[in-house]
Amino acid sequence: QPPCLLFSALSGLRDLTHVSCSTNFVFLDRSVNNFLMTGPKAFLTYANSVQVGARMGIHECKHQFAWEKWNCPEKTLQLSTHIGLRSATKETSFLHAISAAGVMYTLTKNCSMGDFENCGCDDSRIGQAGGKGWIWGGCSDNVEFGEKISKHFVDALEGGHDSRAAVNLHNNEAGRLAVKATMRKACKCHGVSGSCSIQTCWMQLADFREVGNYLKMKHQRAMKLELDKKPAKAGNSAVNRGIIAHTLRRIAKTELIYLEDSPNYCVKNQSLGVQGTEGRECTKGDKNFSQKEKKSCRSLCNECGFRVVQKRVEVVSSCNCKFHWCCTVRCEKCMQVVTKYYCARREGGKRHNNKTKRRDRAQRH
Repeated sequence: QPPCLLFSALSGLRDLTHVSCSTNFVFLDRSVNNFLMTGPKAFLTYANSVQVGARMGIHECKHQFAWEKWNCPEKTLQLSTHIGLRSATKETSFLHAISAAGVMYTLTKNCSMGDFENCGCDDSRIGQAGGKGWIWGGCSDNVEFGEKISKHFVDALEGGHDSRAAVNLHNNEAGRLAVKATMRKACKCHGVSGSCSIQTCWMQLADFREVGNYLKMKHQRAMKLELDKKPAKAGNSAVNRGIIAHTLRRIAKTELIYLEDSPNYCVKNQSLGVQGTEGRECTKGDKNFSQKEKKSCRSLCNECGFRVVQKRVEVVSSCNCKFHWCCTVRCEKCMQVVTKYYCARREGGKRHNNKTKRRDRAQRH
């Protein structure tokens, strides 16, 4: 039996420990390299890459939302899948997409590096003319393999036929398509004395940060899916699946979608995994900060009805580093007092006023 707990890195998407450990992950379709593996052996071979990829997706989620009210908190990744707690918000759409992208990305990288037996570069187009002055060659990253195995692992977690499962599967696919959309062509020159009379080119994965940036833009214009819930309430699952399929056909597979409005992320709500913004750190005053960082105190504190408090904090860091032959770098430990800013409740314990409440409602709609 495959060790189901290896899926724990994806627990933000679903409580994966409920997946039957007797499930056989059988890969019957051959990849670009005619790679074939079935059963528990396949699970054990790819499980580590799936874990690493899922963690990479969560790490990127935390980076992309670091200065926003919802910052991909750990609690979000550990919620159970009881019907009352399963959410399909704009934020969870990104979480599904970036996690699926991370799994595909890692599987693809590991395949191209030869980490899997009988799996390597995509050589399906080598020698073919690509365009004027160049041909296909080199080592193209094997995204078809990564996509195929990622689907088997990640999409298998959505066993239901309800609207949430359909939305999650759609966002998983959008994440995988983001990996493909951000790939870039790399080329090498050939010719006498570097004349570059002809080039060989191949397709390679972009840095995963680019995938994260791409999906963050998709998140900003994610679409809310409006469904007629009457068939679902009547228990007619076949009709409901038909309505969902018809609705999804009108939406590009590259776009993120969601079902529910986001909760108020200013206010702590343990049942939803919302930590609130009280106590969150924000930034001020550095011209090298991004726009999100520069506006973070206003966004996290002021807009949520909190005040910004200033604290002097001692920070220990490496300094006076010197290279010693051969071959080490030795550093001293230096203590520095820095100013940090945090969101705190206003004097008297009051947080929101009516103006702030109206603004929060406007931002959610």
